[in-house]
Amino acid sequence: MDDVDLAQEREEAHLTASLSARKPRLVSRNGNCIWCTDEPIVANTAFCSAECGEDFHKHQREMQQRITAE
Repeated sequence: MDDVDLAQEREEAHLTASLSARKPRLVSRNGNCIWCTDEPIVANTAFCSAECGEDFHKHQREMQQRITAE
């Protein structure tokens, strides 16, 4: 096995580890926005608009900061 083969194996292992560590994708259970809950979602998202997605993620960050600050 030469250096190129070893580098390729390391790259594949790193990619596999990275993919398995990522957070699962948000999905809507009923086809409505998971943030405002009354508007239909945009295809392949969980939100009705970019603004709702930003608000949701901002809220999640704030809640995480509160938890770590306690």
